[in-house]
Amino acid sequence: MSDKEPILKVKNLKTYFKTEDGIVKAVNGIDFDLCPGETLAIVGESGSGKSVTSLSIMRLLDTNGYIPEGEIIYKGKNVTKMSDSEMRSVRGNEIAMIFQEPMTALNPVFTIGEQITEAITLHMKMNEEDAKTRAVDLLRKVGIPEPEKRVDQYPHELSGGMRQRAMIAMALSCNPSILIADEPTTALDVTIQAQILELMKDLQKEFGMAIIFITHDLGVVAEMSDRAIVMYGGETVEQGDIVNIYKNPRHPYTWGLMNSIPRIDIDTERLWAIPGVVPSPLNFPKGCKFSNRCFLASDKCKTDHPGLETIENDHFSRCWHIDKLVEEVKKVRAGDK
Repeated sequence: MSDKEPILKVKNLKTYFKTEDGIVKAVNGIDFDLCPGETLAIVGESGSGKSVTSLSIMRLLDTNGYIPEGEIIYKGKNVTKMSDSEMRSVRGNEIAMIFQEPMTALNPVFTIGEQITEAITLHMKMNEEDAKTRAVDLLRKVGIPEPEKRVDQYPHELSGGMRQRAMIAMALSCNPSILIADEPTTALDVTIQAQILELMKDLQKEFGMAIIFITHDLGVVAEMSDRAIVMYGGETVEQGDIVNIYKNPRHPYTWGLMNSIPRIDIDTERLWAIPGVVPSPLNFPKGCKFSNRCFLASDKCKTDHPGLETIENDHFSRCWHIDKLVEEVKKVRAGDK
């Protein structure tokens, strides 16, 4: 953990959705701090609650979504208690977001320049000419060639990689303190992915912003992050320093995600896979939410819900059988050598 004062504190955040079938507890009590200049990864499969966590911070939930409990403290103010006008002054200005799919996040009927300058004229009070000059500078900064030309083009005229760069330029337009990146490389090929990740790291150094990086890919996490939160079923199952999590995974779900990453140093015909799928949020097991997919699950796991326990320093895990997992990890790694 950084010795700086956190810029964002999320305390016992719960985000629920009203549906015809009942209340969906998409996020059910998550806690974390984010310090200036830090990159925090939130990792998990689809349905784990990671994107809902980011949308809760931005106050961009659907009309059936609500936060029944918890706090989101940004620079000493509770985001959940802000008025709509207060939130508008923060959203896109001090806390910005890169959305998952740039083709749907960008408005197809407005030029790239018009979409970038909207936030600049609103929050930075620039006139249109100065705002457009800044938009061109931002497009150049994120590596888009011929920015003077691209600023007047529409999203469909740009490649997927360029659209994602334009989204990053838009998010950076007002020099945010926090950038939330929700699966920013999912729809891109691996070469462009690497370029986008490198770009984000360079821009973070230049602007000094904190980043919340949301992904399902633990390989990307190692490249980008200082700390990680592994989510499953709307709650944290493991949290800690990224080096610690890789060297000493302390939850079977984290271990499963790590084993599903292809490795060039091991000759294997098939990747290990976590069995089954994430259950419906209306039908999670009674005890540990991961128990129906876990290779270590016991009867206790199926009836008793584990708490998030401290392992050491800032490393936490929600598991009844950490000792068994430690032994399993040792055996597998011994066999790799």
